[in-house]
Amino acid sequence: MKGPKGSICPLSSEPELEEIVLTEEDEFLIMGCDGLWDVMSSQCAVTIVRKELMLHNDPEKCSRELVREALKRNSCDNLTTVVVCFSPDPPPKIEIPKSQRRRSISAEGLDLLKGCLEL
Repeated sequence: MKGPKGSICPLSSEPELEEIVLTEEDEFLIMGCDGLWDVMSSQCAVTIVRKELMLHNDPEKCSRELVREALKRNSCDNLTTVVVCFSPDPPPKIEIPKSQRRRSISAEGLDLLKGCLEL
């Protein structure tokens, strides 16, 4: 592992920070350490949290589900997650219009989809 420039230690106590202006479309925030993000994409985590919120609307249960899923994916690092909801209401159900077209998906895309759906 490499550490910060000029350091022989592979660990850094300096967090990566980014400032983002929230909009009305923002539903929730997922904070997690690298034990989560090493085994799961941000989109997969959003999909899991949105599905869980529609079931019970409990951010604490959503955090626990993210940890469970990361453990199922053999995360070998520490796992900490926090879900913060910006509204007391569950997220709206997303309706996808039916299409007459046949669509295909790559093998990599299919594996990613399976990983998100295997809860």
